[in-house]
Amino acid sequence: MRRVLASISLVLAASGLRAQEPSELVREQQQLQMYSAFWPNLHHVLWAEAWARRPPSAGPSPAAPLPEPLTGSLTQAERGAWDAALAYYDREVADLHPLFDPESAAIRKAIIAAGQELPATGLEPEHRRVLSEAAPVYRTYWWPAHDRTNREWIADSVASIDALSPAVPERLARLYGTPWFTRPVRVDVVRVSSREGAFTSLDPSPGHITVSSSSAGNQTWAAAEVLFHESSHLLFLPVMSAFGAEVRAQGKDTRRGSPESWNANVWHVALFYSTGEVVRQALASRGITYEPYVYKMGLFDRAWPQFRMPVEVHWKAYVNGETSLGDAIKEIVAALK
Repeated sequence: MRRVLASISLVLAASGLRAQEPSELVREQQQLQMYSAFWPNLHHVLWAEAWARRPPSAGPSPAAPLPEPLTGSLTQAERGAWDAALAYYDREVADLHPLFDPESAAIRKAIIAAGQELPATGLEPEHRRVLSEAAPVYRTYWWPAHDRTNREWIADSVASIDALSPAVPERLARLYGTPWFTRPVRVDVVRVSSREGAFTSLDPSPGHITVSSSSAGNQTWAAAEVLFHESSHLLFLPVMSAFGAEVRAQGKDTRRGSPESWNANVWHVALFYSTGEVVRQALASRGITYEPYVYKMGLFDRAWPQFRMPVEVHWKAYVNGETSLGDAIKEIVAALK
């Protein structure tokens, strides 16, 4: 009888521990639901580690470097499971673009739909197997620290967003001519992500944001700007279409250099500028000096020097209410070569 009671006590204790586990949904602010979820973090760690193990001759990594080395006293079986997952990622996943590749999009959607276990569909059987076998290793050695850091980042970024709300999101919505979200947008905070530190997809609707808690450009007030920027991708679509139509109308759809520097992508520079400038002005009104992301990260200098003058003159005028959206877009495109 004592043995039966002891077994029941152990079951109840285990159930209680599970009930006390922190929710993967950490906080919500301005319809942004911020998650520190196990499977998306494991997926991105494996992707980044697969790239980290490649030789320099493999080319530049689309993944950011891991912020901490993955050290630990793994058993032989644990090392085998982890290495098998890395081998699969190196062979099948690492070269997929995390945002633009359809296979990668399917993987992302399956992983964010996961609960305690991975879904039965949406992943290749071998992919599901290696993730399931690597999961106990990640959960034992690295996930507790990653989850803790993610949650600290979420707490700081939510505080920054709260301090800037509702003024900043309301102003951005007015500038883009699109209402702020009426449905929650999922934000997956992961320890490591793409080298840009964040990316946004339209699918699943109304959108999905992935952001790194370790990226140097995503800290302090910049965390709020990055989240407002990624959110703005989902609101900026009509403005993006207007830029594209004007580029074509003026015969300026030239494609020199890297795709991000093509004239058709000037809309993205305008999006960077407007988000950063709105945040900067909101902080300046409180006596806080802030350098927007586009300047702090040197994007005008190293990626978009040809767009700097048109955006700083004509898009700035629109942000400040000195010209119309249509006129700003026409003047920007007219200044492009």
